[in-house]
Amino acid sequence: MALLKIETLDTDVRLGLWKIEENEEDLICEYSWLSDITERLKVVRSAQRRIEILAIYALLYELAHDKALRITHDLYGCPHVSGYHIGISHTKGFAALILSQTRNVAVDIEYCSDRVGRIAHKFIRNDEFAPTLAHQLINWSAKETVYKYFSDQQLVFFDIRIIISKLNDIGVLDAINLKSEQQVAVKYQRSNDYILTYLY
Repeated sequence: MALLKIETLDTDVRLGLWKIEENEEDLICEYSWLSDITERLKVVRSAQRRIEILAIYALLYELAHDKALRITHDLYGCPHVSGYHIGISHTKGFAALILSQTRNVAVDIEYCSDRVGRIAHKFIRNDEFAPTLAHQLINWSAKETVYKYFSDQQLVFFDIRIIISKLNDIGVLDAINLKSEQQVAVKYQRSNDYILTYLY
């Protein structure tokens, strides 16, 4: 099992992080009830995508301890679980899930690579400070999180302004939804392997 951590972030807000090292058979062996999910995944062609979905279900179980919970998606692709607010993200080798029964939540995880540097002009505003690859990665991930948090507003990257005062391994940055003029505090964690941002 590659459960990296579960954190209680606040009252009724929990975050889980999974390092995807297993194949489908490993996950089903560890969580035998996932065999029911695999029937629904037969239409998913990508083996990697199927493993990511199974890892998310394993995380959901570890956070809620309810084998009956199922994830559905609305017309915008936003995930839903009966009785919960949920945020889901996965990237190369990792999956993240944030869960609350009472609060809107969102999460994003990105593996560390230089790919965002090549497209920085497509998502970084002129009034944002992002001189390094680390700044650019956090900017990208934070905007993904804010986009999910305000999913009903269908924001684009330039509708969101990220303010990073100081870059640390663990920190908080400000994000402004320019459509609604709402400011929110996005929390982040970064390691050598990934950037993780979340909001609740």
